[in-house]
Amino acid sequence: MMRWIGIVLLGIGLAFAEADSLPDSVITSFPDKISIQFLARYNYASFEGASTNQKTLNTNRPIDLGLGGGYGDFTWSTLFTFSFGADKSKPRTQATNLQFNYFGDRFFGDLYLKANDGFYYHNDSLDEYIAYKLRIVEIGLDANYLWNKEHSLRAAYTLDRRQWKHNGSFILGLGIYYHGIVSEDSVLAFYKDYQSFLHVGPSAGYSHNWAWKNGFFLNWMVVGSISLGMNMTRKEWMQFYQVFPKFVVGYHSDTWSVHFPFYVSILYLNEKDGEISDIFFEGSGGFMVTKRF
Repeated sequence: MMRWIGIVLLGIGLAFAEADSLPDSVITSFPDKISIQFLARYNYASFEGASTNQKTLNTNRPIDLGLGGGYGDFTWSTLFTFSFGADKSKPRTQATNLQFNYFGDRFFGDLYLKANDGFYYHNDSLDEYIAYKLRIVEIGLDANYLWNKEHSLRAAYTLDRRQWKHNGSFILGLGIYYHGIVSEDSVLAFYKDYQSFLHVGPSAGYSHNWAWKNGFFLNWMVVGSISLGMNMTRKEWMQFYQVFPKFVVGYHSDTWSVHFPFYVSILYLNEKDGEISDIFFEGSGGFMVTKRF
């Protein structure tokens, strides 16, 4: 009996010892001012719906590699597209991906220009890949606010902070978006003429961080948006529905950090007359290593 009491007291003692060893602040900065980063990312997109006769059109993109760095609170990174990683047996996608992602203490947001030119469809019965000259262009600007000042997205995404306790935060934001879609081979009848969609609206979501004393961390975040806009080509008002889930798992040591982020973006296009009801899906996954000096 005394043995079990001793084990329980030891466990309680270790728990209090761990709590006492934590910093006073929930969020801390690393003392090193200079950092360098290496990152790799694979991007994927698909398009399907009424305009494709429910066929799923996919992209075939290579892997992006990049370098980055930072000094103090300022960080940057640049991605380069290389030839390896694309499946040579499938039609290849020509892509552009220019992004500026900002993560502050309470505000975060994105400014981006992305384009996917060239999709393919896999005909299962014939086991062949059919190329579609479909081009989708995206431009977006969004800004979001974290309600909990002790919740750090920087600790999970830019790796220049460390959070020491589990917590979450509600998110409110606003975004303006542009999507341009054209079927250059006119296979998709609705998009044989370039269709321009411009929309703006509020967003709301939730983020949660799990942070452990041993340095491991995990973040799960989802933001959704309902926006009002117009098909500029047809001069028709529309509602747009978007959702942006994110997930990242990683590890902090004293002088370096690593994380594995996974991003998803889903856009639902639906005109009131029912002529289109399409979903544009994007996903990316990879890793980033940060070394501090």
